[in-house]
Amino acid sequence: MNRSIIFLFVFLVFCHKNMAQTPAYPLYMPVEFQKAYEKGTRKLDGTVSPTYWQNRSEYKIKAQIDPIKKRLKGEATITYYNNSPDTLRRPVFHTYHDYYKKDSKKASFFSQGNEFPYTEGMEMGQISVDGEAVDLKDRRQAGYGGTYYSLSLKKPLAPKGKIEIKVNWEYTIPGKGFERSGAIDSSSMFIAYWYPEMAVLDDIDGWDRVLYDAATEFYHDYSDYEVEIEAPDNFTLWASVAPNNPTEVYSAEVLKRLDQARKTAENVSILTEADLNKKTSGKNITWKYTAKNFPDFAFALSDHFLWEAATYKDQFGEYFINSAYPPDSKPFKAVLKTISESIKIFHNDFPAYPFPFKHFTVFNGLEGGGMEFPGMANDVSYSGEQMKQWTGVEMSDFEANMGLTLHEMCHMYFPFMMGINEKKYAWMDEGWASFSDWFLKERDFVGRNRNNDYMGSQNMIPVMVPSHLQANSGVNSYTIGSYSYFALYRLLGKDLFKKSLKEYMDTWKYKHPTPYDYMFSFNRASGQDLNWFWKKWYFDWGYVDIAIKSFDKNTLLVENIGGRPMPFNIKMTYEDGTSSEEEISTSVWKDSNSFTTTLRPAKPLAKIQIRIPHGSDSNADNNVWTVKK
Repeated sequence: MNRSIIFLFVFLVFCHKNMAQTPAYPLYMPVEFQKAYEKGTRKLDGTVSPTYWQNRSEYKIKAQIDPIKKRLKGEATITYYNNSPDTLRRPVFHTYHDYYKKDSKKASFFSQGNEFPYTEGMEMGQISVDGEAVDLKDRRQAGYGGTYYSLSLKKPLAPKGKIEIKVNWEYTIPGKGFERSGAIDSSSMFIAYWYPEMAVLDDIDGWDRVLYDAATEFYHDYSDYEVEIEAPDNFTLWASVAPNNPTEVYSAEVLKRLDQARKTAENVSILTEADLNKKTSGKNITWKYTAKNFPDFAFALSDHFLWEAATYKDQFGEYFINSAYPPDSKPFKAVLKTISESIKIFHNDFPAYPFPFKHFTVFNGLEGGGMEFPGMANDVSYSGEQMKQWTGVEMSDFEANMGLTLHEMCHMYFPFMMGINEKKYAWMDEGWASFSDWFLKERDFVGRNRNNDYMGSQNMIPVMVPSHLQANSGVNSYTIGSYSYFALYRLLGKDLFKKSLKEYMDTWKYKHPTPYDYMFSFNRASGQDLNWFWKKWYFDWGYVDIAIKSFDKNTLLVENIGGRPMPFNIKMTYEDGTSSEEEISTSVWKDSNSFTTTLRPAKPLAKIQIRIPHGSDSNADNNVWTVKK
């Protein structure tokens, strides 16, 4: 039997057993977490322990990119710092582009066969540790796990020590087929997870050896980057930060336009159609970047993309925002405004916290959806006309792109500012990003009811099962995760929710919070014991199905059939067509799955309806009681 299946089975059995087996802990806790709390690297009040630690690296990377041949060559010096209390003998680094090899493991929902853009993966060259060469093909010196290597150190790395790893590599930039990273057209590409990255070592799991199969995403330490990228001089680069050497890579006219964009909130065209298709001199120019305390570094390039920029300014400071897109992508012209509107939502509504990146770019690279990177997003372009065809709702290009921009930009907080292991806990970042969509002005928090049978299916296992072990992790990560945050929002109320979220973010930003740190932090900040809520949403089997059981003599009986504690609205519709509505808090499900309330209809009733936020109910058929004629 597959080891992952065995682990999953054991986890689910434990989750279903009585909580008394771990009486020292307020929630079910696997052994790995118990050990961290016993050692004192984590605290049950959700604060950061004085003995909490995390490691870091300094990357000095030089790369040459040939966009015509679609080849990238790189060399890096990585200084890795051991801040842990342990002596390290087998450090691990990721080679995520090995995912593109023919024999690599791939999540079943991604295209394969002839359509998949197979490559040889990350072709490793020379590698050394502290000046001594390492043969990656010698199993005594290195192990290989599919998308990562582990190195056997001749001299173990002591606590507070450091090692220097030098490595050369190259790879073919993949084409269309799976486009988180790769070529978009003949001379445009988004370059991501493109260098050997040191794996995270943490106090829960040790080294991150989760194989990358694209089903879940990444887990990063916070590191410093010095990056130099050589590219033909007719190409423009956009990256996680602005270049250090703008006068060497931009023309005088582009510099003038950039200066103008830094003084206005209005769109400024930095590269226009008249500027495109500049002929190369046959020489490369070098783009230089410095990024401090970043979780990752990405970039994009093109010889024919348009570029617009502006400055967003508010109580939290100034933000230089950019969009880059091909001339035929007309709807993308609306994206720059969606960036500023997203920051406005983040600063005023959710999470009501300063946006972590002062320089941000949305690049029009994907053909479907979007993908986040520090300081950047790689997004599709939607038109209002397309959305009307799909949804039947009339909307502008701005409205069509707003939700996607907001979602990807929310990832700048989760997982980039909050250093979440999204391989294991994707609901801790995708769930928050999906929840952010609920703050769009045009969205109805309640929405229409519909049947979502799949929510109660046997495939929907508890959220706390690590995401990379779930075959159906997407629903738990995006949908269930966002529902749980909305239920928490309605449980605590707007003000206490924002206070608790701020305390969690203040405490754990630029660190590695686990689900328990999130839960215990909210317990402390809210002044409430929310363990009943965490248990029902994240540890127990369950789903959302709230039903009207009966209405008799003005007494309404409502049952929570699925067990998940979701708030709801009671809507009374009268015979004259008017209606009234009452919000019911999540708290009514704390001690019971039955809720009784007395209704005082102002007029003769026609029907009573339970309305569940965002149509999240698995069975809408039991949500209505109608007066019998």
